[in-house]
Amino acid sequence: MTTDVQAPASARPPAPDPTDRRTRALTRAVVALCTAAITVEGFDLIVYGVAMPSMLADSNLGLDKSLAGTLGSLVYLGMLIGAVVCGPLADRLGRRRLVLASGVIFTLFTVGCAVAATPWQFGLFRLLAGIGMGGVMPSCVALAKEYAPRGRSALVATIVLAGVPVGGVLAALTAAAWGESLGWRGLFGVGAALSTLVFAGAYALLPDSRPGAADAPGPRATPSPVSVGSPESGGGLASGGPTAEAKNPSPARSVLSDGRARTTVLFVVANFAVLLAWYGLNTWLTQLMREMDYPLGSALQFTLVLNLGAVTGSFAIAAVADRIGPRFVTIGSAALSAVAVVGLSLGGNTVVVLCLTALAGVGAHSSLTVLNDWVASSYPASIRATALGYVSGFGRGGAIVAPLLGGWILTASLGPTTVFYVFAAAAALSAAALLAIPSRRA
Repeated sequence: MTTDVQAPASARPPAPDPTDRRTRALTRAVVALCTAAITVEGFDLIVYGVAMPSMLADSNLGLDKSLAGTLGSLVYLGMLIGAVVCGPLADRLGRRRLVLASGVIFTLFTVGCAVAATPWQFGLFRLLAGIGMGGVMPSCVALAKEYAPRGRSALVATIVLAGVPVGGVLAALTAAAWGESLGWRGLFGVGAALSTLVFAGAYALLPDSRPGAADAPGPRATPSPVSVGSPESGGGLASGGPTAEAKNPSPARSVLSDGRARTTVLFVVANFAVLLAWYGLNTWLTQLMREMDYPLGSALQFTLVLNLGAVTGSFAIAAVADRIGPRFVTIGSAALSAVAVVGLSLGGNTVVVLCLTALAGVGAHSSLTVLNDWVASSYPASIRATALGYVSGFGRGGAIVAPLLGGWILTASLGPTTVFYVFAAAAALSAAALLAIPSRRA
């Protein structure tokens, strides 16, 4: 003991920094919890598609195909409302509070969906569940970005948002394994049970925003404790003066001021278009293939290929985005999706069609995930969740339109090729809108 004390400092190896270990552990915990929250949201979102055959066969529910399409759009309408309303609230009240409150909302109303006795009850519960889902996503993305290591924000956004297709895969696998025994009510019950477990864990473990979080991603040292006010105001070492909250009392106005209006509008257009393509494919791909006389009778096979492609490919795309930035990666991903969907319209060998399906999933989902990172990087921390909420919320209109649009085209006897062309045009529009965004940060 005495020898250790007398030894010169230069002779002793540097002690490991426990703060760095704690920071890395905290970062992993935040990303894992946010990803789990988005995964159960993805399950509850996509389970409707895999449960629909059972719902249509339930004579007690009295659901027909036309009404099923309308009900399918209601959750996306709810997500639009939730994202727009909860984004500004997250900037004012803290990300943690909004993640937990939104999670409780969509969990409770998913239980409502499982016990609904009539289509109007199911539609109402689905709409209200969607409001909760719309609040979870922007808050999780903004919170995870604040804890992302510097230079890894696109990868973190991809990990978090990969929860949507991962949840879709889990929903498809659950339906394939136990769908007949569980029935459609049991599938929604599984989603509610998973959500309960995840948000109980988030309540116990999820921290609020990093103190002193500012524009750039990554860890930032600050001696101040975590508080609801400081992260939203950009306080601590990062601000060096009056709080951003005091300077910008209305985050909702701030996303359209200081030269940000054009950027915000173009982000919304791009998100609307790519969501139309993505959820259009998720909703109609199997039926379109059947219309083109392909012998692939299982909707779950297409769901798995599309979503597995989205999950696996998006990580490689995110790694590129972290190296060269999100701008050209997002544009290229949207363009890839457009080209792949045009290829689907041409038909051909089944293996080729499945490969094109995977590429369409890679392009559409990667453009969505890296777009969220681009949005988060383009606004100050004090209005970041508001910007993400507006872009995600108003852009969610594309998801609302997608289930209806495919049905209208097929009902008009314009054929599956026309549906593919519309979805491809939407992806191309997204790429064009992103290309028009000024290259400087707002």
